[in-house]
Amino acid sequence: MLKKKQMGWIVFVLLFYFLFTPVVYGDLYWESIVETGGAPEGVLKSMPKQIRDKMLDQFKPKTEITKNFLKSFTLRSEQKGHIMIINYDTMTMYQIDTTKKTYTKINLLAAMDQIGPEVSEDMKVIATNETKKIAGYKCTKYIVTVMGAKTEHWVSKDVEGYKEYREIREKIEKKFKDNYSMGKMGMLSISSEEGFSVKTVTEMMGVKSTTTLKKIQKKSLSKDLFKIPEGYKLIEMKFPQQ
Repeated sequence: MLKKKQMGWIVFVLLFYFLFTPVVYGDLYWESIVETGGAPEGVLKSMPKQIRDKMLDQFKPKTEITKNFLKSFTLRSEQKGHIMIINYDTMTMYQIDTTKKTYTKINLLAAMDQIGPEVSEDMKVIATNETKKIAGYKCTKYIVTVMGAKTEHWVSKDVEGYKEYREIREKIEKKFKDNYSMGKMGMLSISSEEGFSVKTVTEMMGVKSTTTLKKIQKKSLSKDLFKIPEGYKLIEMKFPQQ
């Protein structure tokens, strides 16, 4: 049961990008500042001190830059030796480890068929009237909760590419409307009509992560950016059966 929930979290994180990452027709590049801090104290308390101290060292506060490259059918997001690519035409996601020269491949529709119901049934979206100027954009706050985690989404209609974002989002939603779990998550997620995510704040098991848009621009991108590098080894990733 625990393993199934852990895999559920993996799919939820992946679908976070799928449902909330801005997507546009044409090519787009943007950078986000990601600040992470805190530690899952509740889990670590039961561990021996030596192991606990070693794990806590991994949760030291840090600030990193995430680089995102986007074409109308695919997204690449990279941060410190790790790359994620999502192909929206095939609904396939690849996670690439550039240090080990390996990658995993996940069919999002199949994954949600197996473990999606627990995530989608627990997901809620709350609209607020709170507004704030972030990164130069007037944003409105939404709150998404799922499996005990809470995420604040600050969205704006003023971001470059917002119109195209709405169009591609509607196209993507049609791809999973027949999949119950993904369809339900699509209905519960923040509507593309509300805006483009400028800032997100996620809290999970004592760990807090804040992602803020740094800059965004339209530019021509090579299709090679969205391919698996030659010589990389595929690592099979199996999901638990229902």
